[in-house]
Amino acid sequence: MKLGIDLGRATCAAVLVAGSGRVAAQAVVDSAPGTAGSLRRALAALGPLPAPVDSVALVTDFARQPPPPPPRQPSWLRRVAVLRIAPASHPALAPLADWPTAARTAVGALSAVVTGGSAVTGRPLAPLDRTAVAAFAGRARQAGVSAFAVCAAGAPARPAPELDAAAVIADAVPGAAISLSHEIGSAGLRERENATALNAALGGWAADLAADSSRALRAAGLTSPVFFARDDGGLVSAEYFRRHPVIATAPATACAARGAAARTGLARAVVVDAGARSVRCLALGDGEPERSARPVPGPLGVLTHLGSPEIHEVRPGPPGAPEGTPAEAAEAARLIAGQLARMPDAEPLYTGGGAESVGAPPADPALRAARLTDAARFAATADCRVGFEQIVAAAGRSELDRLLTAARDHTLSRAVAAGAAPLTVRIESMAHAPVAYLPAGVHRVTVRAVGRPLVGGPV
Repeated sequence: MKLGIDLGRATCAAVLVAGSGRVAAQAVVDSAPGTAGSLRRALAALGPLPAPVDSVALVTDFARQPPPPPPRQPSWLRRVAVLRIAPASHPALAPLADWPTAARTAVGALSAVVTGGSAVTGRPLAPLDRTAVAAFAGRARQAGVSAFAVCAAGAPARPAPELDAAAVIADAVPGAAISLSHEIGSAGLRERENATALNAALGGWAADLAADSSRALRAAGLTSPVFFARDDGGLVSAEYFRRHPVIATAPATACAARGAAARTGLARAVVVDAGARSVRCLALGDGEPERSARPVPGPLGVLTHLGSPEIHEVRPGPPGAPEGTPAEAAEAARLIAGQLARMPDAEPLYTGGGAESVGAPPADPALRAARLTDAARFAATADCRVGFEQIVAAAGRSELDRLLTAARDHTLSRAVAAGAAPLTVRIESMAHAPVAYLPAGVHRVTVRAVGRPLVGGPV
C-alpha cells in the first residue's frame, strides 16, 4: 500500500493506493492549523488501514501550506549569507539586486563578492580569495547567520571554487547549512544565485515541514519512508527535500494535473486547477507538464529558472482583499480561454474543489471527490525524479562522449540520493546542444533521471 496526502490551505486529501493501482481508501477533510493537525485529521478520516503502508508521499505548496497554530509563529525563513565568487560588477548587478524589497527584508541577507570563479567554458578567471571568504563567514557568524548560499561564476562548468569556499565556511562556522549553486540552478548566474539563496532561506520551512510530518505520521503508527513532491510532480526523499527545498515549493498543480490526466486518459490538455482561493492553469503535452523556458517568479516573487512547469495563476481577489477571498471568476475565465486559444487541439481538464465555479460541467459526487484527490492519488504512486544541468567543453567527439557519460552517471547517482531504488533508476531524458555564442566544443547538457521510491524501512 502507498499513501499520498495533499496538504492544502483549505482542504487536506489522503488517498491509499494498493499495489494494483486500485484506490483502497480516500478522505477529504478541512485543513487544521498546522501540518501535523491536518495530517492527524486526514488519517483519522481514512480510518484503520487495511494493510501496512510502504511509503508516504506529501504534496504541499509553500504558499498554500496551512499556517501553524497560534501562538506559534512561522520560523520558515532563515537569514542568509550570500557569497558570490566572481569578478566585481556594477552595483545594479550585485547579489539580490533584483529581489523585491519585501523578499530581501524577509531573509535579512548579508552578501559579499570575492575574487575567483570561472568563465562559462570552465576556464579559471582568478584564484579563490580564501581570506575574503573566511572574513565574510566570520562576519556572518557574528551576525548569528548560519545559512549560506555560495554561487560562483562558471560553476556549472567548474564547481571547484564553490566546493573550496564551502570548506572554508565550514571551518569558520561549524554546523553551517551551505547551499551550492552548481547543485541547484541553471547556467545563468543571476537566476542560479537567486535559486541558491532561496534554497538556503527555505531551510527552516523544509525542516519544520519534515519534522512535523514525521511526528504526526509516527504518532499514527506510520514508520514507512516519507517523500515530498517536487515542482514537476516527481518525488524526493525527506532528507533530500531538507537539503534542496527550492525544487519543491509549488508541486500541487503539477501533481493534480498529472493525476487528472491519469484519471481521464487525456495526454494533451489545458488543466485548470481551481482551488479555494486561486485558479491555476497548466498545459500538458504527451502527459508531461509544459516547462518554463524562461525565468519565472518563484517563492517570495524572486526570479528563478529551475525548469519548473509553466503555471499561469489568477490570485485571490483585488489587491488588499481579505483572507479567504476567491479568485475573480471573470479573470479566471479569461485566463482559461487564453490558454485554450494557445493550444487549440487541447481539451480543458478540471481538477480541484472549485472546478464548477470556473466553467466545468456539473459533476456527480464521485467526480467531485476525484477532482479533490487527483494530486494525492498521483503522488502516492509517483516516481522519484531529479534533473541536472551542466556546461561542458570538449576538444572532440571522444571527449564529449566521456563528459556526457559522466553527466549521465552523476544524474543517476543523484536520483539514488533523492530516494530512488538503485535497481530501478533510469535516464528519462538527455539532451545536449552547442552554446551558439561560445567557442566550438562548448555544450549545454540537460539530464533527467527517474526511479521507483525505495521502500522497506524508515527514511
